[in-house]
Amino acid sequence: MNVSASSEQDVAGLARQYIAAVGGSDNLTGIDACITRLRLNVKDSALVNEALAKRLGATGVIRLNKTSVQIIVGFVAEKIANAMKTTGPVAAAESAAPAAAAVKPQAVPKASTSVIAELVSPITGQVVSLDDVPDEAFASKAVGDGVAVKPTDKIVVSPAAGTIVKIFNTNHAFCLETEKGAEIVVHMGIDTVALGGKGFTRLVEEGAEVVAGQPVLEMDLDYLNSAARSMISPVVCSNSDDFAGLVIKAQGAVVAGQTPLYDIKG
Repeated sequence: MNVSASSEQDVAGLARQYIAAVGGSDNLTGIDACITRLRLNVKDSALVNEALAKRLGATGVIRLNKTSVQIIVGFVAEKIANAMKTTGPVAAAESAAPAAAAVKPQAVPKASTSVIAELVSPITGQVVSLDDVPDEAFASKAVGDGVAVKPTDKIVVSPAAGTIVKIFNTNHAFCLETEKGAEIVVHMGIDTVALGGKGFTRLVEEGAEVVAGQPVLEMDLDYLNSAARSMISPVVCSNSDDFAGLVIKAQGAVVAGQTPLYDIKG
């Protein structure tokens, strides 16, 4: 979901509906967000209506435990979270019999599928499979398909040419939209949002047009390696379902701005 495509009225309406989907205001005890997901504390995660959340546009609902839920909503997560914080009391959504699952149209394979984006590694370090990322939302590919990198250098660059459509306010993650519409999330570390921005400096602003290899963030890697739960950093295409697939090219050591990471096929 593109941030610019959502009006304030749309966001306010979505905020109310997501509150209803998580069991209403009475079940909701805490609201936060990361770059693509709502991070919510609830009294009872069993009351969360996953089917409704997905009808609202969520691509995934992850119950971390009885009192913590994450809902993957895309780049508009921060706006929805802010609107939820200022929304008045909302009743829980009524439970309904689950509707038959919609069948998503399958793309018809072409004899020759073109490459619509070639990504280079945004980080110098070691490639890590998404399966090995210590975060269920990334490991399950609920946020998107791709790979991760464990950084050994402080500079984070743009993996492709495009527009920086979002830099999270704590500067630990950014979203890039390529010229042909691929939405790339570069998320430095796991649960680094909890550090409140310490260890990260942005080098460009939202809306900047960038080229592949252009520096976007600078990290205090010594601090982050000691303070973060993990510095394994996912680089995912959040709308990978809109394309024919990804071809992973990197393994082992990679160099920021130089080593091919993966291709996105149209």
